[in-house]
Amino acid sequence: MGDKTWNISAPMVFGAGAALTFFIWGGLYAAAAALLLCALTACLAGRFGRKWGFLPAVCGALTAVIFHGRFMAECALCADNAEYLYSIKRDALYVPVAGAADSAYIVPVIACGLICGVYAAFGVRVTAVILGVLAALGYVLFGGNAFVLCGALALAVSVCCFGAEDIRKAGLALGAAVLALPAVFIKMPEFPPMGEVSAVGGESLYLAEEYEQPHCSKAQYSRGSAIMTALSEEGFFPENQANRLMEAAGETLPTEEVEVSGKYVPAGVCGEISDGKYLVCPELNENIFRLTARLHEGDYIDCEGLYREYVYSAYGNLTEEEDAHLREKFGLDGTLPLDKKLAEVRKAVRAELSPENADSEDYAVLTVGLARSCGIAAREVRGIYFDEMPENRSAKLAEGEGRAWSEVYIDGAGWVVFETSPMYEEVSPLLPEGASADSEKRDEDKVTSGAEDIIYTSAPPRTAAEIREETNTEKPSSKVLFAVPAGALVILLAAGRTRAAVRRMKRKNGDNSAVLKACHFQCKQLMELALGVSGLSPEEMAEKAEGLLRERFTESERAYEKLRFSDDPPDEEAVSAAKQFYEEARQSCRKQGLLRSLGLWLRGLY
Repeated sequence: MGDKTWNISAPMVFGAGAALTFFIWGGLYAAAAALLLCALTACLAGRFGRKWGFLPAVCGALTAVIFHGRFMAECALCADNAEYLYSIKRDALYVPVAGAADSAYIVPVIACGLICGVYAAFGVRVTAVILGVLAALGYVLFGGNAFVLCGALALAVSVCCFGAEDIRKAGLALGAAVLALPAVFIKMPEFPPMGEVSAVGGESLYLAEEYEQPHCSKAQYSRGSAIMTALSEEGFFPENQANRLMEAAGETLPTEEVEVSGKYVPAGVCGEISDGKYLVCPELNENIFRLTARLHEGDYIDCEGLYREYVYSAYGNLTEEEDAHLREKFGLDGTLPLDKKLAEVRKAVRAELSPENADSEDYAVLTVGLARSCGIAAREVRGIYFDEMPENRSAKLAEGEGRAWSEVYIDGAGWVVFETSPMYEEVSPLLPEGASADSEKRDEDKVTSGAEDIIYTSAPPRTAAEIREETNTEKPSSKVLFAVPAGALVILLAAGRTRAAVRRMKRKNGDNSAVLKACHFQCKQLMELALGVSGLSPEEMAEKAEGLLRERFTESERAYEKLRFSDDPPDEEAVSAAKQFYEEARQSCRKQGLLRSLGLWLRGLY
């Protein structure tokens, strides 16, 4: 790199590796920025000397100094995103990190700068190893795209093997990385599960190994985490909900002890005795509606309603495309009582699928989708199923059937297995007698409207699916990244001047109404920065200001209010008042000190 020759191969390989790594850690925009910045820096280092490789790190550090408060807030945002993704991946509680900003463009600048510094100091091979390790670490901690991870690791290995000093070596490295991508489709051999299970002989048994991850936004997941924390303080846990249900209904059903190796969880758990030992209720499913009909207002109903709020936000929604497809094809009525909706779901799945041409996963996926489309929270579960436990009460886990099934949330009762396949329906008789898929009758003694009113005192029933947006759940990316692509002061200056030019055009618009609004709102922003306040009412802002600034603000506010409540366009005097307010607000910002004034100017606020 120190020979000052123009070598485009190593910079492009370096930029590609940085882009793949940043895609896992920071999303699409961070990846594009890393590609541009790292490739440009590597070209400069190869053309003019390795010292140019340290320029982005210097620029990033300078940016952090100028925007210190913003930088710290964006570090908090990065930590908050990491905490959220880590919690989602491990189904743990999420507590938002305080002080997070609404965008994070400075942190990627500094991260890119550090990577460029490593490249300049040690070369492309060492940098490839570091990027590969970072990509693997990000995937393990937060998840991501398997193709991107495979490409990043393959590129790191191929660069270490072939190098990237010239076009031929760089081509070999990139070609090897591309050829390695099909490795994503290679399925590892499935080894039979180790361990044993002990349960009552002659009974069927569901052992859940993996639950579907929740589909909710960061705000919803934060709310759910707060709910679970509050419920745990009240002694309410989803694992003991069946036991709490029986206590609240005043009836105790027979329970059996199940002991299982590993992290498998039996269905119908009433409580955990110790690690790997559970109490389960085999008769829970067929008695669900009879128990819920006996519920009364009390602590259990309050806690159940709070937990149900989280359940429906995480497992009761569909994407707009999924909802439209299911409604058009099946059109299930979401206003029916709960047991009738379950009967309609089972009937629709039976009509669509048959055991001869569908497997357990097909049944589970369709059941979950249809349940959500008519307002029932549902989730897919994977694990091991025993059709009938041996009489000696013990079996090896490898002897069970690995399959998928669905669970639905019964309002007032909790999660229960819901089978729609004729092959397994008899072992999971969820619906009460008289409310099956083959009958239109409904036993009012099972679920009465009065019982439903009691259940829904703490949370309303859902009559239709909530629509969720298709978002990139792998890693929330930054929203404002105009300073990242170059990571240098010249690019930061260009972005700021572009922003300033746009603001200037709005202030010089031919429409007097648009000009007044643009001047007034831009001035208020500058005034807030000059006064160090935000979110204040016009009266409070006027009290904070002094002298000519207060006078100009009052005149501009009066002109703006007149425009709001009048259909007549503003006259030249009103527009002139807004423009004078802008000039005074800009002068006030310039009096805040050289560094602060420079920061506002670089950001293009004037």
